[in-house]
Amino acid sequence: MFARLQIHFAVLVSVGVSLAADEKKEPAERGGTVVGVITAKGENFLEVKADGEEKGRRYVPEWVGGAPAQGGGPNKEMVKIIKDLQVGSRVKLEWKFEERARVIKVEVLQKPEAKGDEKRQEDRKEEKKGTAVGTLTAKGDNWVELKADGEEKARRYVLHFGGTKELLAAIRDTPVNSRVRVDWIHVERLRVLKMEVVKQP
Repeated sequence: MFARLQIHFAVLVSVGVSLAADEKKEPAERGGTVVGVITAKGENFLEVKADGEEKGRRYVPEWVGGAPAQGGGPNKEMVKIIKDLQVGSRVKLEWKFEERARVIKVEVLQKPEAKGDEKRQEDRKEEKKGTAVGTLTAKGDNWVELKADGEEKARRYVLHFGGTKELLAAIRDTPVNSRVRVDWIHVERLRVLKMEVVKQP
């Protein structure tokens, strides 16, 4: 009986030691790669909302160099990279878990569009060119008004970058009610590039 108790006790002790050893083991390193949008950032962190996730996750640089007293701190190269990143950028981020999620590498896939860039894109969309033939209904020093064939009312065309000498001369010498051909471009508004008389009144 005593021998059996000794065996059971030895087994329990062995199990206890094994569990204690497991608890002391470092947790398995976790990590991965995410693709998403930078939603926020600070001096020592980056927040990325990965595709399919409801909210952003915070990533910090790796800690290098030991304790702070020994000169340790966040990876300086990654701190600089984070500083140069823009909120709204689409990125591919590699990370690993050491006490918290730590960013290893960041690749910018697409930069955010600035307001100025958006405006320039809109302007480029509106940069259309064409030719209109119709009647010159009115004119001024830096504009002409043309009722093109098939249109219900006349449209005003302003000079493009002040106009060329030939264009200024054509506007000056062409009588109102002449039939004209106008080459135009649309940059924020209709602008006349060239005008020639088809038939005078």
